[in-house]
This record gives sequence, C-alpha cells and structure tokens, in this order.
Amino acid sequence: MSRPTPACRLCAPLLALLAFCAVPAAADDDTPPGLLDRVPVAARTVFQLYAKSERGTASGSAVMVGPGLLATSCHVLNDATHAVVVQTGEALQVALVAADWRRDLCILKSDIITTRAAPLIPASQVRKKDTVFSLGFTGGRFAYDLGEVRQLYAMDGSRVLRGSAAFAAGASGGGLFDAEGRLVGILTFYKLSADKSMFFAIPADWVPEVLARGVQPKTADARPFWADATDARLPFLQAVQYEHEGRWDALAQHAQLWLAREPDAVEARDTLEQALARAGGAPR
Repeated sequence: MSRPTPACRLCAPLLALLAFCAVPAAADDDTPPGLLDRVPVAARTVFQLYAKSERGTASGSAVMVGPGLLATSCHVLNDATHAVVVQTGEALQVALVAADWRRDLCILKSDIITTRAAPLIPASQVRKKDTVFSLGFTGGRFAYDLGEVRQLYAMDGSRVLRGSAAFAAGASGGGLFDAEGRLVGILTFYKLSADKSMFFAIPADWVPEVLARGVQPKTADARPFWADATDARLPFLQAVQYEHEGRWDALAQHAQLWLAREPDAVEARDTLEQALARAGGAPR
C-alpha cells in the first residue's frame, strides 16, 4: 500500500484540535449545521497506537468503542508483542482481547483509560452521499478530513464503506464518523492516483461481533480481506481495482457476471451502470 501525504482540511496536534471546540472555524455553506462542534468531541475518542514486534515498531490509530475498549486495524498490530496508545501525554499499555484477522478488526483493552466511547451506528443506517469525516494520526499528527459516502459493499452481514474523506499512513484503525459524530467505520485501506483516490472503512457494527468471539487463531497465511490475491478477491474489490485502473470494458464484464451471481446486489448494478457509461456501450 502506498504512503501518501494526507489530503486533509485540518492537520494539527491533538491539543489544538480539542481547543477547536471552543472557537469553531467558519463552516462552508455545504457543511451540516453543528458538524464543527462535533469534530472535537469525536476527536477525544481517537488515540495514536504504537505496536512493537521483533521487526520494529508500527504506528496506527485506535478509537474508543466501549468502556476501556479500543478498536483498531489488525494489520497495524500484526505480530506485536507489546502495544501502547497515546493521546495527549502518557503512553498507556493495552492488551489484545479480540481479533478477526480476516476482517482486519482487532479490539484492545485498557483498565486505565476512562475516555467516553464513540457511539456506534450500523452501516445499514448509512446512505450514499451522507456526510462523513475521518479522524486519525498521520506522521505523529492528528488529521481530519471531511467527505461523503461514495458506495457501500455488502460483506459478512454488514457493508464496507467507501468514501471521499481522506486518510493516510498511520490513520489505519482511526474513525470514520457521520455528521452527528457517531462512529460508522474503522479506517482500513485506500487506493491513490492522480484522479481516482478511494478510501475504505470496515463497518463499526462488526465490533460487537468480533468482541464476542475473542481472539481468533492467526494462521501463517492469514491476511486481511483487502489484501487477497487477484484470483481470490471479493467481487467488489476486483471491481474497485478495474475502476482504479480505468479498465471500463473489463469492469463492465466483471459487473455483469457479479450481477448474474448476486441479482440483488445494488453495488453490482451501480458498478455496471458506471462501467457502461464510461466504456461507451455494452461490454465486449
């Protein structure tokens, strides 16, 4: 995965962002009322994560999802033997209490952190074009970006979210929040190009499911769903790859097969319509 410079509307140390609630910045005309008051509240639920393994120390982000519980991306932890989270000062040790390596969702616990958890809402309540904002750490600095939901892809009883709220290396495990400041997803992976940048988050409603099952065994070939080899990719991930490469004929053919297998898949139908419009006609 490439390492971009974040395309943020606001990149600042966390303390500066928390002070943001006292003097909100002027809102754009299309910014939902009250949004700028909710960003600092949501920011208090996001921590920087450091995970130490034999290969070195990886950094990412984590978000409070329950009393003493933080969600993050498993690919940040990987084979870590020690992990801490930091927000405004002291590094606090956390322990792994649940992990689904395939979904790329891990849950950490601290008996010290008393920060209020972010309220969760299921992806079923999210719609295309809903306003969302991303919060996470990049290069040791807190980063925020405002965007919208572009698509939702069915997976494991919920929907993976794709949006335009940008994030970069180090923000994985951070939060994707709706206009009310509720957590809708965990920032997970992205694809970048000059004219086609895509940002993805796994659904927050996976959290209670993963927590209930605890730490799942990690096999030697375990990898997150988004890192599958080409011939094993989920249909929506293959579609995303074709779109990213601008291969509209191939995308149209793929979407037709996808829709034939899953006639009720709205995202397959949307993909086919987009591909045919860009390809200029029926797939060859």
